[in-house]
Amino acid sequence: MKSHVIGSITHGKGVTLLELLTTLAIGSITLSLAVPAMATLTGNNARTGSINTLVSHIQLARSEAITRARRTILCPSLDGQTCYDSTTWNQGYILVEDSNNNKMVDPGDQLLRVFQGLDQRITIHSTVNRKRILFNSLGMSPGYNLTLSFCDQQQIAEPKAVIVSNTGRPRLSKTKPDGSPIDCP
Repeated sequence: MKSHVIGSITHGKGVTLLELLTTLAIGSITLSLAVPAMATLTGNNARTGSINTLVSHIQLARSEAITRARRTILCPSLDGQTCYDSTTWNQGYILVEDSNNNKMVDPGDQLLRVFQGLDQRITIHSTVNRKRILFNSLGMSPGYNLTLSFCDQQQIAEPKAVIVSNTGRPRLSKTKPDGSPIDCP
């Protein structure tokens, strides 16, 4: 027997309702898992960026004190000219050469660096009684340890601290120097 093909069979190129619903379900499940992870990633990146920026300024202040053989002061500032009498650092800070060695920022002191705050998501607070970082000509920061706490205002990224020792060396920590958890206001 001879078979004759009268017409070609064509298949539809669309998708069925069941296939579409399955794809949407898988996509929504994947998206619901990705959004919280993305928020955590964004918070961690903002915190890390703030930490790296401030640590680089701490190291610059120490280096300038040694290079210039003069005391330098790193302190929070709102106007980019004077030290702000606060423990809040996230709105900006300045680096000044203390020309007359009086441990204060005076009009005659040379302004070395001005930094305006980065990410408003991260707050930075220093130890209550230590509102500035002083480095002497040997690169040391005499006094007691300074703790700078970095907190995510959305409370997604865990807080971290940068602790500046008397030798002037900053180090990163997940706790306060005494081992207690970091307080976020």
